[in-house]
Amino acid sequence: MMRTRVLPSLFTAALLATGARSEPVDWANVDGWDVAYYPGSKGCQAFALFDEETAFFIGFDGKGDNPALDVTVLNTGWDMIEHGKEYPVRLRFGDQAAWTLNMDGVVLNGYPGLHILIDAETASARQFTREFKRERVMAWQRAEQALGQFPLSGSNNAFAAVRQCHEFHRKARAARSAASRERSPKGDDPFVN
Repeated sequence: MMRTRVLPSLFTAALLATGARSEPVDWANVDGWDVAYYPGSKGCQAFALFDEETAFFIGFDGKGDNPALDVTVLNTGWDMIEHGKEYPVRLRFGDQAAWTLNMDGVVLNGYPGLHILIDAETASARQFTREFKRERVMAWQRAEQALGQFPLSGSNNAFAAVRQCHEFHRKARAARSAASRERSPKGDDPFVN
């Protein structure tokens, strides 16, 4: 069962406590996915809460020169995850070949999870998002331990909204930056044009 941000105050608090995501700015609720802009990462993410235990985020981190595909999954019961440790994780979308991801362990305000940034301009990132949008289920595994299987109903429309949100905010940041440059003085003498 997938639920939206009505329930996950514990996960929202965990992410806000890091300072990396800052207070999200809601964009849309699409097919049960909450899409928001996160000023701390300068990117938009789709969020879903599964079975009231697992929070999943996918979207973009725009802090660097090139946007990164940002994937985070938190689960209240994953106490074996250590912050800062790297974990090889297998992720399978539907019946596609499994992805092996070297994800960073995170513990956000006491909630353990896994996180990865992938250069969004690579062929691998494009294939990853195609599978996420197209398939109906994703299954996570660490070593021999199943971490969970979650539905992807509505993921195509949700990721389309993430792209729209990210592009809107990217253009807005660029416009603010250009306006700021135009207002700055051109030299040391404020009376010279």
